Amino acid sequence: MLINPLATTEREDPRITRTRNLLIEALNELMGEKSFESITVSEIAERATLNRATFYAHFQDKFSLLEYSIRSLVRTQLHAELSADPGLTEMIEKMLRVVCGLLEGYEKHCPAPRGQMQALSEKQIKDEIYTLLLQRLETSKPNRPQQASVQQTAMVTSWAIYGAAFQWSQQSKRQPVAELVRQVLPLITANLQAYLPIKPEPLASPRRAAAGRAPSGLLSYNLRLHPQFL
Repeated sequence: MLINPLATTEREDPRITRTRNLLIEALNELMGEKSFESITVSEIAERATLNRATFYAHFQDKFSLLEYSIRSLVRTQLHAELSADPGLTEMIEKMLRVVCGLLEGYEKHCPAPRGQMQALSEKQIKDEIYTLLLQRLETSKPNRPQQASVQQTAMVTSWAIYGAAFQWSQQSKRQPVAELVRQVLPLITANLQAYLPIKPEPLASPRRAAAGRAPSGLLSYNLRLHPQFL
């Protein structure tokens, strides 16, 4: 069963939630106007109609605010897609679609350069995917011996999901997400075969089965030599 990542934290005071949401909204607005590197804490606080002291009461710096913002967004979107507790293959597909949507949004909304923001985003996305995958794999019983640990499997899979989505987001002419999923999903799930249901082998058709054996008449025929050859 999928564990709700949002339910693992204590419920926040509504006033704290409201203040943090104001800061997140202010940061998002500013990132639509200029690069993250050029944004200052003073600008964020002013846009949120708060003072710097209030900002520092909640976040250490603008980087911690960005991490919190990205983590909240990734968790919300992943949980919304995975709340129905899908199968493992469908889970990977939905994760890939969510990450593609997030990265496409960053490309459209946030002006370049995105160096620091990209690094923080990558870490948060990978961490959230890894956590969810690890939870799923730890509650699944492998159908065959595994050389890699469950932690290694979750890590490699989370990196593969992010890597495929990132490479797609960097293309000038992006193919439809559905086509990307069709192409890369078998590659990603190949690492998870021990945790996927074993597919029964298809039964051979009567014609194919007959072609694979000798005619019954030949098998039951008794070879006898003519007396002149004895």
